[in-house]
Amino acid sequence: MAGHQRPLFVLFGASLTENAFQPGGWGASLADYYTRKADVLVRGYTGWNTRRAVAVLEKFFPKDHPSHPALVVVFFGSNDAAFPLPSGMGQSVPITEYKANLRQICARIKGLSDTSRVVLVTPSPVFDEARRAYARRKWGSLAGNYPDRTNQRAQEYAEACIEVAKEMDVGMVDLWNAIQRTKDWETECLSDGFHLSPVGNQILLEELLKVLKNASWVPNLHWESLPNDFDEPSIYDYIHPSTELASNDVQQSAV
Repeated sequence: MAGHQRPLFVLFGASLTENAFQPGGWGASLADYYTRKADVLVRGYTGWNTRRAVAVLEKFFPKDHPSHPALVVVFFGSNDAAFPLPSGMGQSVPITEYKANLRQICARIKGLSDTSRVVLVTPSPVFDEARRAYARRKWGSLAGNYPDRTNQRAQEYAEACIEVAKEMDVGMVDLWNAIQRTKDWETECLSDGFHLSPVGNQILLEELLKVLKNASWVPNLHWESLPNDFDEPSIYDYIHPSTELASNDVQQSAV
């Protein structure tokens, strides 16, 4: 939209980002916090890994665009951490390449402007038994013997994500650890052993807001630090009738 613009926040990731505006989703809640402060744009694609993300960087974040995002939340890794298949097809990305892809994504976004900020989100944890049960329901009884992903692999990729965040000097949400601090996280925070429940979404939101509040960025991007859109006083602001009519009634009754 041309003309007046608010700061732009882009949520860039896979299914956990695509679903961010479902009821109870972390993206919808984030947008609510930033009402009249920033516009939240979702670029989430189910099944994507960092290879696919790198392939669209120039299209999604062109350097010659007249305006650039103030913040990009990058949430990839859960699919990269899937087990590799003999054919070489599927979602799996070797961890060294995953780290290289994250570096490229961070460098691209940080290079857009002096005030374009990045927050990396680690893969969420995985409840292994729930993933096996899901596989049996969807692909038959034998499918449970062939897990698509495990919590151990999620941890390895989460640690890799944290390393890149420190190396690239960007914000970081350690979702893998944050969720597992919750009692019964396997069922409270995850809906199918992998995707986030409303409780898991709330944890991600709270951790992201902490990162934004504590960052040393100028300007600070926490919602409490950003001004409201068109917040100046106006003669059209709401006035309750009693503030004018009650005083008139009192004067008339005194006559």
